[in-house]
Amino acid sequence: MLFPDLRTPLLWALGFGLAAALTTAGIERTRASAARAEASAARKELANLRATAAEVARLAERAARNTEQTWRSRVDGVIQDGQQQIARARDDADRAGAAERRVRAQLDAFRSSVRAAGAAPTTAGGGPPAEAALDLLTDLLGRSGAALRELGQFADAAHTAGITCERYADATNR
Repeated sequence: MLFPDLRTPLLWALGFGLAAALTTAGIERTRASAARAEASAARKELANLRATAAEVARLAERAARNTEQTWRSRVDGVIQDGQQQIARARDDADRAGAAERRVRAQLDAFRSSVRAAGAAPTTAGGGPPAEAALDLLTDLLGRSGAALRELGQFADAAHTAGITCERYADATNR
């Protein structure tokens, strides 16, 4: 036997190589399975995060809509109240105008009676005619009435607008 039998060590080497290859394949298969499990868990976690984010966004939108609805109802109330105040101010102005017209009518009637009395023959020792003073009073009353109406309308509008603005700001800051 010149040549030793090489089959046995070669078979052993092939056996060890095959065992090493199978072991390596098993390890890689286990690693791949673990990687797939990790990927699946990551996908599930990502899906849960997305669902949570969508729910948070939905709740935030609902809260914003509720806040907006609350503000809108408060603002509508403020607007209605402001409109009622304007209507009351107009009614007050109309009543004041009617009162002014009544005073002016009374003054005109008084002035007519003074003129009629001035046209009658005077008694001895009578005073100066009152017509000039009465005309001045009537003129002043007419001018002041118009100016006071304008001033009152401006004051009522400014007051109502200011109160409405403050209430609007209060309604949206709560």
